Amino acid sequence: MVKACYNIFPEIKVNKAIVDKMQPGFTLTNFYNWELKVPITAVVIDFQGRIRWFYQHGDVPDTRGDIDVRSDPEGILIGGTNIVENEDAVFPVLVNWDQEVLWRGKFVNHHHIHRRKNGNFMFLSFELRRMEKPVKGLVGGDIIIEFDPERNCIVWMWRLLDHIVPEKPREPLWDWSHCNTIEEDPTGRYLYLSARNLNSIFKIDRETGEIIWRLGEDGDFKISGEDMFYHQHSPELQPNGNLLIFDNGTGRPAKYGGQYSRAIELEIDEDKMEAKAVWSWGKELGLFTPIWGDADRLENGNTLITFGTRTHPKTSRLIEVTPEGEVVWDVELKPSGWGMYRAERLKIAGRALPIKKFSP
Repeated sequence: MVKACYNIFPEIKVNKAIVDKMQPGFTLTNFYNWELKVPITAVVIDFQGRIRWFYQHGDVPDTRGDIDVRSDPEGILIGGTNIVENEDAVFPVLVNWDQEVLWRGKFVNHHHIHRRKNGNFMFLSFELRRMEKPVKGLVGGDIIIEFDPERNCIVWMWRLLDHIVPEKPREPLWDWSHCNTIEEDPTGRYLYLSARNLNSIFKIDRETGEIIWRLGEDGDFKISGEDMFYHQHSPELQPNGNLLIFDNGTGRPAKYGGQYSRAIELEIDEDKMEAKAVWSWGKELGLFTPIWGDADRLENGNTLITFGTRTHPKTSRLIEVTPEGEVVWDVELKPSGWGMYRAERLKIAGRALPIKKFSP
């Protein structure tokens, strides 16, 4: 079978680029457009918005857009699509810079996949569990899976519904938790699991399987209404123990500013069980990204923020800001309808990367 190559891309408009204040490197993300029937597409762009490399995964349209793409020492790891909406399944792959498939997963994942230090793959899966009380019906809960590609087997599994009992109904019940991120601490023992529909982040002990704490709605921490996050994505653990979060703001009460999106860094005090914001950016821009987004702290201290909405008439934006809040890079996908889920600044220096070979 000959693989289709669609080569359909948005206009990448660079609104601002102060290169000497930016973190060096190209940027990896995914491009999504359901109306144009584009398959899963991973792209690398430069500061001028030029596409320097791309890979299209699968021959069916990407019906979701929330596809995890991230760098790996061997190339690029690309997530697949889940089967909640009964679309054709696309399994995750690891491809090198010559676009050769080095590994193809055997499980359908959703939202998140990463490679651990031991070479195993960790990703999110999903289950439907029938419950009678206190919530009645088919409840959708997330599963964390660690897969060993050498032994070709699952070596660890954790089910959210084994640890949290739904106390109140949420719509849709089949998508009750809707997790989107697994963040590991440097030791690999602790995981931070982001559950979007619960407005919560869970800290999990891998050795015991227990939930150590819950941050956010119905959580264990004292946190002000102004610092609360809503339908969050991509918690990133900082060296000092803080969490950098993309706060979508979906459902934020009007008394706390209403629905706007931002990046927010929370200081976590596990002794006092208190959390407070020590940095945030985005409210002043007035962008609202209801379903996707990302915030990455870069080596120079800047933050790369993905306002990745696919919602008409809004457009998706990649924005890099300094610690003081100065915008040094602002890229916009046009026209509306194009989306991005996450983005990552690649470390190109020292890598033999034949990037020019794949300029479209």
